[in-house]
Amino acid sequence: MAPAGTSKAPRAPVLIERFVKQLNIASKAVRLYPGVSTIPRDNAAVAVGILHQVLERQPVVLLSVAREGLLYEGAPVLPETGAFASFAREFYARNLSEVRFHAGTTADEIVAFLGIIEMPPEAIVAAGGFASELWERGVSAISVTEVSTRIVDADPVEGSDEPEETEDGEPWPPSPERVDELIAGAAAGRPRDRRLLVRAVSHEAVLRAFMRESRTSRGVAPTEAELTGRISALAHCIQFELPEEREALLRSVAEAVLGLDPSMRHTLLSKRLLTEARRDDVVAAVVRQMSLDEVMAAILEDIPGTPEARSGLSRAIRNLALISISTTRGDVLGAAGEAMRAKGMSESDVTEVLDAAAPRRLETRDRTRSSGPQPVDSVLRLLELTPGTPPTHAYEDGAAALRAEAARGLTDGDVLSALVTIATLEPREDEFNAIVTLLEESIGLLVDQQEFEVAADAAEALTAAAADPGLADDHRHRMSELVRVLARPESMRRITSAMRVYRHDSPEHAACRRLLAVLGAQTIAPLLEVLADEPDMAARKAMVDLVSTLARDSVGELGRRVADRRWYFVRNVVAILGGTHDVQALPFLERTLRHGDNRVRRETIRAAAGIRDAHADEMLMAALGDEDAANVQLAARYLGLLNVTGAVSALEQVARAEGRGNRENAPRIEAIEALGRIGSPGSAHVLEGIERQRGLLAGRTREIRAAATAALATLRAKSAGGGAR
Repeated sequence: MAPAGTSKAPRAPVLIERFVKQLNIASKAVRLYPGVSTIPRDNAAVAVGILHQVLERQPVVLLSVAREGLLYEGAPVLPETGAFASFAREFYARNLSEVRFHAGTTADEIVAFLGIIEMPPEAIVAAGGFASELWERGVSAISVTEVSTRIVDADPVEGSDEPEETEDGEPWPPSPERVDELIAGAAAGRPRDRRLLVRAVSHEAVLRAFMRESRTSRGVAPTEAELTGRISALAHCIQFELPEEREALLRSVAEAVLGLDPSMRHTLLSKRLLTEARRDDVVAAVVRQMSLDEVMAAILEDIPGTPEARSGLSRAIRNLALISISTTRGDVLGAAGEAMRAKGMSESDVTEVLDAAAPRRLETRDRTRSSGPQPVDSVLRLLELTPGTPPTHAYEDGAAALRAEAARGLTDGDVLSALVTIATLEPREDEFNAIVTLLEESIGLLVDQQEFEVAADAAEALTAAAADPGLADDHRHRMSELVRVLARPESMRRITSAMRVYRHDSPEHAACRRLLAVLGAQTIAPLLEVLADEPDMAARKAMVDLVSTLARDSVGELGRRVADRRWYFVRNVVAILGGTHDVQALPFLERTLRHGDNRVRRETIRAAAGIRDAHADEMLMAALGDEDAANVQLAARYLGLLNVTGAVSALEQVARAEGRGNRENAPRIEAIEALGRIGSPGSAHVLEGIERQRGLLAGRTREIRAAATAALATLRAKSAGGGAR
């Protein structure tokens, strides 16, 4: 009989637990040691040795990710080990549902995998996901399945000292440093960070802790400048929420300000927030959530009786009146006077403060005037400038609308927009040349000054004029040249940078998208040059996606770029061609399938797999003859996933280690698994032959025999259910 308390719940095999323990050790080494150190790789090599022992019995090790930890075939891995629980939670926090370690996994690939685990979840999402990051780092023997993020908005249980977490593993409540990160993520337009920030702002304790701790020194109160920046950032993030939620969130921020220590609250409001509110309507919205009595009580807190203090109080009351916190300025001044009298200030001090806050008369300096005679010429010039018959009613003539427009002010964008309109309508040669010359020198300012809406309108007008058969040929050519000025690489760099900064649903982002759509194929070449110079991986991924959406009608323009000598440039072009999913890209991809760099060939395999066409399937089969093991492995995997029945013969050759190309264990095992997925009955005798094979190096063939056994089981199950589809 088992002793009391002994658990009979199923557990993962010992080898699996040893492997995962070693992964945890290697993960700590990756975190603690610099990239040049050999310690992380040495620990990963130990994990690979354990993994190979498991792979001798089966073709792949699959770990399922749950909130409670990792599972192997439904059994928990190290369920009673507290130190391991935090390691397992890192997988869950990065939206992984499955992790598969295939045959051929190397120590370098495990180090790269664990390096991605160390990345913040937001950075992984920005880079295109965990799987995309694996491919970017050249990891082909480890694959993952990702899930979408869900946020639970339930507040933590009151009175509980234990930290909780959201359903995606986000620790809760967040630290002040984490709230700063959420603000930055929300400002960049990441929906997950916005939802978490809304929850943090709605939670009084979280917001109070955020307001009371400095970003740089834990346990130290922040300065008023740091607090002002935080409140401004919070307000700007909140302004994009729904109106019914926005007011409640702004009120939460206002209450957090009123909940600060009296001295900090006084300094923050009188010296910082009220001044900032005059310049920023969003900050003013926070102040407007406070009652007039609350604000006055805060700015009168512990105020000294010095002239400087009274001067500062006057400025605060003046700012308070200017942001319209009450109905009229008189209401503000009246309430301020009552509050000061209730505070015990003398009537003379009250009058002095209110007079300075709302002066009844303007005082000017006396200026010494010259008493000497003025020259007659200056008087005559003034007379010449006076109108002959001054209008009786100056603002009732036909120029009133023009005066009103001039009073509002003109921007460079307004002037350039008018010049573009005139240029498209001007038939006279000299006048046209003069206007276009001006535009050639200055139209780039529209993008430089982020006048994207005006730039899009100008590009539309110029493009339409360039296509108008009613215009002279030289006029149309000049219009086309102006459009090319807007599409220069410097402009593309600013546009793509702005698209990363502005929210996806903002007018600026929409204007950038419209401008790129109008410029069309002319943006491809400059965007590719910008992409080649971009050092940030996440930015490159975003730009590849962007160019792919623009390149559907420019496959030929892209195809001409595959002859470039820069391998990384060609790889980017191949990724974009694959993103078009257009069969017209296949002739160009056929060229890059023979490229000298294996990374370009690998990207070509991925691109071809995304285009459903018989020619693309033939290219994947041709890739089975690649000299690079990872490329053969990838091609075999795609052929199996796509169920390409015509590839059975080529896959059988790889499985038997025959034919041209890399025939190491990893590609062979991938080909065997692909045969099992395709389920062709004719492959059974090939798999049976591999299963019976024995070699001098039993350890090296044991993995292949295990893969063949698993593939035979899959094939027979498919045959019993109706055969291959």
